[in-house]
Amino acid sequence: MEGQFSKYVIPSMLTMILAGFYGIVDGFFIGQVMGDDGLAAINIAWPLLSLISSVGIGIGTGGAIIMSIKKGSGLLEEAKKAEGTTIVILFIASVLATAIYLLFSPNLLRILGADGILYEYGISYMKVIAWGAFFQIMGSGLTPILKNLGKPIFAMIIMIIGMFVNIFLDWAALYVFDWGLGGIAFATCAGQASVAVFAGIAVVKDKLVHRWYLMDRFLSKEILKIGASPFGLTMAPGVVIIFTNLQSLHYGGTAGVAVYTVMSYAAYMVYSLMQGLADGVQPIISFCKGAEDYMSLKHVMKKAFSLAGAISIVLMTAAILARYQFPIFYGVSHEVAKASIPAMLSLALAIPFIGVARIMSAYFYAIDDGKNSSILVYADPFVFTPLFLLILPVFFDILGIWLAYPATQIALTLLAVVLKRISNRKNAGISIL
Repeated sequence: MEGQFSKYVIPSMLTMILAGFYGIVDGFFIGQVMGDDGLAAINIAWPLLSLISSVGIGIGTGGAIIMSIKKGSGLLEEAKKAEGTTIVILFIASVLATAIYLLFSPNLLRILGADGILYEYGISYMKVIAWGAFFQIMGSGLTPILKNLGKPIFAMIIMIIGMFVNIFLDWAALYVFDWGLGGIAFATCAGQASVAVFAGIAVVKDKLVHRWYLMDRFLSKEILKIGASPFGLTMAPGVVIIFTNLQSLHYGGTAGVAVYTVMSYAAYMVYSLMQGLADGVQPIISFCKGAEDYMSLKHVMKKAFSLAGAISIVLMTAAILARYQFPIFYGVSHEVAKASIPAMLSLALAIPFIGVARIMSAYFYAIDDGKNSSILVYADPFVFTPLFLLILPVFFDILGIWLAYPATQIALTLLAVVLKRISNRKNAGISIL
């Protein structure tokens, strides 16, 4: 089990860090060339991009979990059906997403609060993202399948390839061709297309698939049911950004959104690392669940929490020390950088609780406990975040917006403990808390 933990968790964490670099790199180039307005515009449009990748991750992870559980139970034929069905659903979702974004992107940007120069920048970005939606869903959806097929290192390698494609094209788009946010969007889509192509080839060639299946109706429902949690988990930051952007515009204008953009980039890196840890233990948990090896499952969870604690200490220290330098790195004005300090300190307070919430969410959906997983996942963007964003700014002005983030993560951690204790009563053999 020690070897399996390292085999899955370390590449998964590195993969998610690289995935986080997509947004980080985009933000760096935008901040250097387009300043505060460019950063604010990309942050307003980002939830729409997040929705695309969330669809792929939700479907891909749902199918991958079923594959792992079936393999753990010795049902290889059912595992093959789950893989084939997942790929068909991903293809259908990719086509639908492309059509929807081509038709409705302008209206969606208006709803998210884009106006004036922010709308002009945002629409140039989303026009290109819409055409690349197919590759983004396929790339993000096939990656979880690769991990559950025992190829986490290959998944990491193709993510590295995609990242370098993205970085090179970001530079070329802004410094050589002056394409603005449309060029940044093209770089993002090209990077994801690279991942989709390599992942698709690897999945098709895998020995698990020796023949293709049409979409299985029963398995489709199971994939979508389980996938609802990883979908929500991936989409939650996007929904949080929507609510926070609106409050930031209200209390701080464009400068307020620029501050939150810097905070959200830092938070996204933390979130990606912790989600990588959670995704890494998911295949092991699902396999142990299928094999009914609950002692190993308990051991894996303890290791995951210990690693999350160690990572949290490092990240908290980094956030505190870089509270001013990190915003400057993105090319924001000195006024915005100074205003970002309370936001960075609030993020540092939230970091330990992010790891616990991510691991517990992954645990619930990995053992096919969709109810508790969904409660934990959707409480973040639709209960705690809106509640704290409405209440805290009334008392603390714009500082209340930054404090809403740690308050939400603390509330999620307490909720996770309650849900796990309830789950322990129903499943006495799987007690980890």
